[in-house]
Amino acid sequence: MEITNKYLRVAYTLVSHRDGECEEVEKTTREQPFAFLTGVGYTLDAFEENLKDLKKGDTFDFTISSADAYGDYDPDHVQDFDREVFTIDGKFDSAHIYAGNVVEMMRADGSPILGTVKEVTPLKVVMDFNHPLAGCDLQFVGSVVESRLATDAELKKFYDSLKASCSGGCGGCKGGNCSDGGCEGGCCH
Repeated sequence: MEITNKYLRVAYTLVSHRDGECEEVEKTTREQPFAFLTGVGYTLDAFEENLKDLKKGDTFDFTISSADAYGDYDPDHVQDFDREVFTIDGKFDSAHIYAGNVVEMMRADGSPILGTVKEVTPLKVVMDFNHPLAGCDLQFVGSVVESRLATDAELKKFYDSLKASCSGGCGGCKGGNCSDGGCEGGCCH
């Protein structure tokens, strides 16, 4: 089956829904829409699926379940580290390690992973490696600003940017992603 890559620009409001609570997470506008290519693993599959047949000017309102977005929140992805892990030249890195900050760390295999600092105590740093939207259903409400076939030049630029941004970690760049937290031939950023 041949993949048809489209160039889409969409204006939307993203609202997360978790445990009966909702929160506006992100908003793009017609003047500054979210632009992406379909079929290259850049966005959630369910997001693309809901937009792929829409045309310029069409409106949308759809919800992606947490299972089809960033998965369930997994308490096992919250880990404690000794403060010494976060020392530089014998001093604790308080400029970067504070509650709420997102920091890049390394997996045992040397590949990068982002984590959110949950708590800093005198002895430990608690890190959360769940995606910030794990456990949330995601509602997108908006409109299509532009929808057309992607040009060869746009596809080349996208793939060239992947090659330039990866140093071979996660098995190198092959146009994939790390939606499951494990690197399966794609790039983790």
